[in-house]
Amino acid sequence: MPYVGLVTRALGLAAVLTSLLVAAPAAEAARAPCVPGKKKPKCKVWTAKVKYVADGDTLRPQVKTPGGKYTKKGAVTVRMLGLQAPELSHYTRVGKGRRGNCLGPQAANTLDKLIKGKFRLVALRGSSVTQGKRVRLRRALQVRKGGRWVDPAVTLLEKGLALWFPNGNEWPWNKGYFKATEKAQKRGAGLFNPTACGKPGPSQDAKLRMKIRWDGEGTDKPGGEWIRIHNESSKEVSLKGWNLRDSHLRGRKLKSGYRFPKNAKIPANGAIRVVVGKGKNDANTFHWGEPHTIFDNVSGDKKWLGDGAYLFDPNSELRAWQMYPCKKTCSEPYNGDINLAVTNNGSTDEWVTLTNRGSDTINLYEYEIENQPFYFEFPRGSFLRPGSSAVLFVHKKPGGVFPGRGPFRGVVSFYEWGKPGGRGLFSSTADLVVLRNPNGAPVKGACKAWGRFRCPNF
Repeated sequence: MPYVGLVTRALGLAAVLTSLLVAAPAAEAARAPCVPGKKKPKCKVWTAKVKYVADGDTLRPQVKTPGGKYTKKGAVTVRMLGLQAPELSHYTRVGKGRRGNCLGPQAANTLDKLIKGKFRLVALRGSSVTQGKRVRLRRALQVRKGGRWVDPAVTLLEKGLALWFPNGNEWPWNKGYFKATEKAQKRGAGLFNPTACGKPGPSQDAKLRMKIRWDGEGTDKPGGEWIRIHNESSKEVSLKGWNLRDSHLRGRKLKSGYRFPKNAKIPANGAIRVVVGKGKNDANTFHWGEPHTIFDNVSGDKKWLGDGAYLFDPNSELRAWQMYPCKKTCSEPYNGDINLAVTNNGSTDEWVTLTNRGSDTINLYEYEIENQPFYFEFPRGSFLRPGSSAVLFVHKKPGGVFPGRGPFRGVVSFYEWGKPGGRGLFSSTADLVVLRNPNGAPVKGACKAWGRFRCPNF
């Protein structure tokens, strides 16, 4: 799991400005709710007035200091928390010909309209700034509308004008911004409309979907994280000029992320895989070459951490994506239909049984048995008829074990996880085994927890 957070820098003017802005002006309340409409948590608050909106997530305001004066024009740059707007190639003021990636100008113009006059900057920590050479304050915004404070980032995300970009330290906005982005995805708004910018892209009719392995098995390494992209169409899709990215802006190119080789293709009714780490490419496997992991693991707590993967065509139109932890946008057809049982009789006598209690045949392809930090992914052709069971042996299938015999009555198929023998995988005192769907969401009812563990509910 990568470290995605905020760092404190103490360099020149930026350090002076940050120290000035940590303390709230005496004339106003030092703290206020971080999220409008919620009492907790509380954040530090600064009054500001906008001078220049750079793009859909960055602005240069003048900020009121403890002495009651405003900082000089251009002295402070604010990078909004929790979202990543499309990049611009030509930065200017509204109405002056902004240009850039699909919906980048629209995102900047919308932010311009949302923050007229005075507004609030809020953050848990006054010292929150961006990483890298450019020192920018990390802040959420609040504007007064109809007698109450509202967050303009929610509007941008609900319109599909930005990607969800959670933060591990400045976390109060993560969950709300996730839900706002899901609304845009469900409606096909903004970026989540593959023809949002009116430019018919290559293979426009192709049906593409993806799966993310966002937590590598065992010790999390870049070689263990990957994205599988499916082409569910009858024609192959050339990926020449396409790029793949997560919510972070990696590199300074206009189209950041992983750029596919010119000869990269997704075969008809087939799939390719992009591994985050380094390696040698072949026809179906490509390597991003990142030295570190890039996908945040789901935290399952109030911080609501997660991430996403996004595939853009040469016209910077978003053609496929997956955001996790998936909630409303990934309906699970098998919730309540699968029973999961764990047998743990010793170091090499362990297996997981899945039983179909529903009335329809279940396709388990790309579903995963999870026992963190280990995962087993069901291969193609993994079907489970109503009333039948499948068994996953943690090690190798013992000799003399056959479907329908002895303790394996009703079992129609066996799988091998292939863990080394001599040592058990499951703890006898406390552990958790859960079935997750291709979107990473737990399947309701397909879970076994004992000891201090509890089945996930997100």
